[in-house]
Amino acid sequence: MKSFLTLKKSVLYLLAGLVLCMGNLYAQNVNHAVRANMIVSDGSGDEGSNVLKTKMLNSAFPVTIQLKGTRLCITSKYVQLLPVYNERGVFYGMFRLNKGTNWIGGLPKGVYYINNRKVSIP
Repeated sequence: MKSFLTLKKSVLYLLAGLVLCMGNLYAQNVNHAVRANMIVSDGSGDEGSNVLKTKMLNSAFPVTIQLKGTRLCITSKYVQLLPVYNERGVFYGMFRLNKGTNWIGGLPKGVYYINNRKVSIP
């Protein structure tokens, strides 16, 4: 009976060690992904400037963007997320696209960047 308990304890320690290793690998992958999209200093201006730049994200799959009046007609062959940035390159919002034609309305007047393409809303 004592050897069974020792075996059970050894298996428990082995599983705990495996979980710790897997957690460490996951943390390293997350850290790598965060570094790939990290905020970096612009490098322009004086030392006291707080200007930061981020990498603009694109949609996962290609989309077709058309401006119809003040609304955007966006066609996608896949369900995906579409990030939108304002004219200063600051993240404005994330829109969920369905397969087919999608309409985005209600954006305030201005210039937006969608998939690195400049779109002006009158």
